[in-house]
Amino acid sequence: MTVVDIAKELIFFDTSGPPAREKPCAEWIRDYLVDLGVDAEIQVVAPDRANVIAKIGAGKGPGLVLSGHIDVVLAGELDDWKVSGPFDPVVRNGKLYGRGACDMKGSDAALIQAATELSKEDFKRQLTLVFTAGEDTGGWFVNRILEEGKVTPEEARFGVIPEPSMMEIVRCHKASGGATVLILGKAAHSSRPEMGVNAILNSACLLDEMVKLQERLDEVVHPLLGPSTIKPTMMKGGLKGNIIPPSAEVSMNARLIPRHEGNEAIAGWMEDVIARCVARDPEFKAEVVKARGGRALDVPEDSEGVVLLKEILGTEPVGVPYYTEAVSYTTAGIPTVICGPGSIDQAHTSDEYISLEQLDRGVGVFKELIRRVCL
Repeated sequence: MTVVDIAKELIFFDTSGPPAREKPCAEWIRDYLVDLGVDAEIQVVAPDRANVIAKIGAGKGPGLVLSGHIDVVLAGELDDWKVSGPFDPVVRNGKLYGRGACDMKGSDAALIQAATELSKEDFKRQLTLVFTAGEDTGGWFVNRILEEGKVTPEEARFGVIPEPSMMEIVRCHKASGGATVLILGKAAHSSRPEMGVNAILNSACLLDEMVKLQERLDEVVHPLLGPSTIKPTMMKGGLKGNIIPPSAEVSMNARLIPRHEGNEAIAGWMEDVIARCVARDPEFKAEVVKARGGRALDVPEDSEGVVLLKEILGTEPVGVPYYTEAVSYTTAGIPTVICGPGSIDQAHTSDEYISLEQLDRGVGVFKELIRRVCL
């Protein structure tokens, strides 16, 4: 099979969600690798959901982990798919179309093809291939692999996740986070608004102070990632059309540079925003219901994986604003970067595609990386 054939087989499986059902696709990958003589296993993580862990040269010393996810986002409106059905992949004009072609079953296929072409070589260090459930669809089941010791630093010196980056080396990305703030008012009949406190109107102060918070954050810039961002993304409030709303809730989404990672930063920002609103209006009342900040990825420029990929590709590393499983591997002691075929602009779109040229380039780069680390 070619890399395109493998990618088509993976796309045929509807692993979209939530809820997602990755197990049949995982079983196909396992069986394909086992038929090649590769040691591969399924890790069932939930009903109909599974990871794949495969090892070549097992026990021969720490080498390389290459890891992709096999779940995909929902297809959306089928009428929006003009070139192909989401799970009926086709090749047209040098592009492979289908849900997950770019994010990231095309990349998964490139990993499988690279390993296939080298599987009969004499491996001097272990190569580990991982295919995870729940990256895009909920579950984050990569953590089950690490928690259960399926992949360890004793097996892998560093890792690469081929999220679509047009084969650019991504050594850092922002953390994901968020907050929910509850603005408190007082209910009253809408004909007597002076008897109540309108929580929806009072949220205007909070939103205004959020704009000013972002202006302050814009002054602290990471060289590859820019500033942290925190933006209101959802709002709800009110009981009925003729009742002054006694409460309103605003939810924020945050993307954090390394110096701002963790829950404390976001909680502090929100408490400060509320305090500024109180200073403007002593009657203003609000509370932070939730504040969450993850960990950013920041793999050093002189780390082994970055250095090797720079030598192979002849390019300099970049940073991206989105979040990936690379943080889980890196936190577990396996410094992991992103480098994969295809453009993130195609991810999650109707008529999602990846160019055949990018697929072939991915196979070539992954083969060369395996040669340098494991052979």
